[in-house]
Amino acid sequence: MNRSLEMSRPADVPGFVDRVVRPLTHLLNPFILRIAGGWFPLFSLLHHRGHKTGRVYATPVTAFPRGGYFWLGLAFGENSGWARNVLAAGDADLRYRGTDYHLVEATVVNVADVEPKQMPPMVRLGSALAGVHKVLRMRPVTPESRRLIKGA
Repeated sequence: MNRSLEMSRPADVPGFVDRVVRPLTHLLNPFILRIAGGWFPLFSLLHHRGHKTGRVYATPVTAFPRGGYFWLGLAFGENSGWARNVLAAGDADLRYRGTDYHLVEATVVNVADVEPKQMPPMVRLGSALAGVHKVLRMRPVTPESRRLIKGA
């Protein structure tokens, strides 16, 4: 990899994500946006407000419930636009498998610091395979969250 490109890449974004996944997002996001939050459980749709502009954005993310929280993958790092917006606001709305949840208490956590039984296996496995060491943990506060979290 070119040294100047390596220097510009955030430290928490694996080289594989920067070289392979990031270029594909522009190609795949229109399709992913159509299925996110619906029947396909790998992609959820996160609605968040821009911390500078106030504009509302819809971003496809990986999110899975477990132990009273939703765990969101940070493949593009905690300094990606959507993650900065959510961390600044502290809350966001998530559509997961056809149900909307209001999420609060946005916290970046290291995967290694979380007991395996607390984190969804898909998040732990995906993080390990992608070389991502941090995830975003958020607590749902909608009435439907009690049903979802009890079943997880």
